[in-house]
Amino acid sequence: MKQLELNYEYEVKEELNLDFASENYGVSINGTDDCKAHIEINAKVKQEEWTDENLKEIINCEYDEKQNILTIKTNEIDEVRNIKINVLVPKKAAVNAETENAHIKICNLIGSHQIQNENGPIFINDNAGDLQIQSENGPVKIEKNLGDVNLTFENGPLSMKNCTGKIKVKTENSPVKLGSCHGDLTLITENSSIKILSAGFDSSTITCENGSIYYEFQDVEKGKFNFKNQMGGIHLVIPENIPYKIAAKNKLGKFYVGLKGDYDGLNEGLNIGDEKNLNMVRGAGTVKIMAENEYGTIRLVDTARSKKNFDFSFVSDIIDKSLKNVPDEYSETVKKGLESAREAVKNIEIPDVSGIMSEVQVKMKDVIDKISSDEFKEQAEEKINEGISKVVKEVHERVKGRDLTENEQTKVDERSRLKILQMLADGKITAEEAEMLITAMEGK
Repeated sequence: MKQLELNYEYEVKEELNLDFASENYGVSINGTDDCKAHIEINAKVKQEEWTDENLKEIINCEYDEKQNILTIKTNEIDEVRNIKINVLVPKKAAVNAETENAHIKICNLIGSHQIQNENGPIFINDNAGDLQIQSENGPVKIEKNLGDVNLTFENGPLSMKNCTGKIKVKTENSPVKLGSCHGDLTLITENSSIKILSAGFDSSTITCENGSIYYEFQDVEKGKFNFKNQMGGIHLVIPENIPYKIAAKNKLGKFYVGLKGDYDGLNEGLNIGDEKNLNMVRGAGTVKIMAENEYGTIRLVDTARSKKNFDFSFVSDIIDKSLKNVPDEYSETVKKGLESAREAVKNIEIPDVSGIMSEVQVKMKDVIDKISSDEFKEQAEEKINEGISKVVKEVHERVKGRDLTENEQTKVDERSRLKILQMLADGKITAEEAEMLITAMEGK
């Protein structure tokens, strides 16, 4: 393989517009204090007769000084796969990107961006501006963004941390995790788990179908918060210092109330087919919380769920064995990826194993994407997938013989209860039979 390098440099103005379009070639875009745009292209090619100038056949760059638009477009060539594109632009820049089968990474910019991506990850960090994102079949990770976010995606996990603004998310088949975010949240999802940690939102509307909702309130004195689920649990953590007014109803599920104080309108226990309502007020009641569920538990507690430590040391052994044939030139890259993957499996809850290992899988694939050998990539990815399957299987085997924590048992019970209720809804069993099954399950 022959190593080639090509550089472009342009004198540009602030508030630059960057248009990027690529298939199979990813890009990293970083903001600087310089008033220049610098594009660095590195590639490994099989054509020994090629020179650096031949890369212009693959990467085309143009700058329109009058419009202050920098355009970068790529032309796919089958013989050239391993290309790295790094772009440095003034901090005040707006990105309009359309990519496929490749990653896009944006860091340290002040600007509003529009991104369309398919079959590749999106990473945005330390940005001030609005984001308009459409994504399919790839993870989306956004950290430290100040501005509104409008995100539509499917078939990939979403992670957002320390973001502030009006956040609108519509997704399907995608786990969602938000941490320490502020502003207003609108989230509509299907077949997904939702985990909102240390939420500082002034208002939230979350609608879920065939998934779970976990939401931690923090530092809020007023606002409206609506939670609706069709098949799955709603778990709300509401600290004692919050002046809440709760109105909740459940059709074919159960309430668990761990808040101090009295509530009315609810008959304890599970009455099959009867809609149950719960009302509860603390203080001025300026934080209005509405929760509605159909086939799942509504849990209202004042402290975050506890975690049970479990020894996952064997995970490292399995992953290490899966990658024992890593070539020496890649050992450092793989080592860093392994450390990141190991961090993802520390102190996790047993019911979350499959989801966590999916995150590990994404991290490890990110590692092998940095490796140049296509043959090694294919072998490594196959071994990683085998290792992940072994981890999940072994975890569940090891868990079989031990007592579950209260939180873990609740999750197991909830899943069993949902299956019974679904059978009732489908007409496979009667209400009396459902009640007998649930009573037997809870009394085991």
